[in-house]
Amino acid sequence: TLSFVPRSQMTLRLARLLVGSILLLGAPTTTLTAQDSARTVARDTVMMLPRDTLLEVRLHDGSVLYGRVVRQDSVHVVIRTLGGTEVDAKRELIASFRVARGRVVGNEYWAADPNGTRLFFTSTGRTLGKGEGYISTYFLFFPFVAYGVTDRFTMAGGTPIIPEIIGRAFYLAPKFTLRETERSSYAIGALSFALTEEISEGTVGLLYGVGTWGNRDNAFTAGAGWGYQWGDGNSSVSNAPVLVLGGETRVGRRLKLVTENWIFTGPDESGGVFSGGFRFIGDRLTSDLGLIGAAGVGSVACCIPMVNFVWNFGRKSR
Repeated sequence: TLSFVPRSQMTLRLARLLVGSILLLGAPTTTLTAQDSARTVARDTVMMLPRDTLLEVRLHDGSVLYGRVVRQDSVHVVIRTLGGTEVDAKRELIASFRVARGRVVGNEYWAADPNGTRLFFTSTGRTLGKGEGYISTYFLFFPFVAYGVTDRFTMAGGTPIIPEIIGRAFYLAPKFTLRETERSSYAIGALSFALTEEISEGTVGLLYGVGTWGNRDNAFTAGAGWGYQWGDGNSSVSNAPVLVLGGETRVGRRLKLVTENWIFTGPDESGGVFSGGFRFIGDRLTSDLGLIGAAGVGSVACCIPMVNFVWNFGRKSR
């Protein structure tokens, strides 16, 4: 789908198929204090936080309380929950305090989407924090592992689960976030495929820039990518970008609507790929369920079901 200039028409078709399979198949609220952080708080400094700071209090038995600490001593900690109930917990039963990341809707706590660095497949402008990461699988057969090396630089990669059927390839996806605030974020990156000699020598991939505007519940993402081929003395970069437009909106405590759409701009290209569906949000695990289709001049192909799973690990320390 990208405007590569490969060594042969067969290479072009195979490169398009491989890249397309991964990339394109790829009530009033109250904002919490430091809603996008989830730092661990030392027990003896809990009362030094602002009084409106919402905490995630984890007990050794696995229970989790969301509320504010109203008083404490050397033995007990009293926590007022969102519903107004005061819970008197012994210190020895508490495993940790964390500043909660998410929103309060009425008297209900909505945890932040842990998979905020991606739409269905493409990156948003947001970054993983240092030490954060995720293990994902797209269309069940394309696994991906990502890790925040620093608060701005993320490295990700993977290989198809069934290479004999899908194709032998390894992919890497470095990403650098240029700027991130509560309402906007901007990043550059690449998605590179190292193909086997049966398909092509060298690598093909995509160089991109992307921006995201909004918060983790409701946001708009736009970006552009340029296909490239490198290796064996024959390197090139497309001069016709592929545009991506996407969005996400939270409609429930555990549910978000997501759309991701690609538009081809080359002189020999027309149409694009569109997708839409649901994201089911857990504390660390998210699952996407939706449909993907393609549109060209006078034709529409719809629809392929898609299923993605992403498990996040680590927590932002900032």
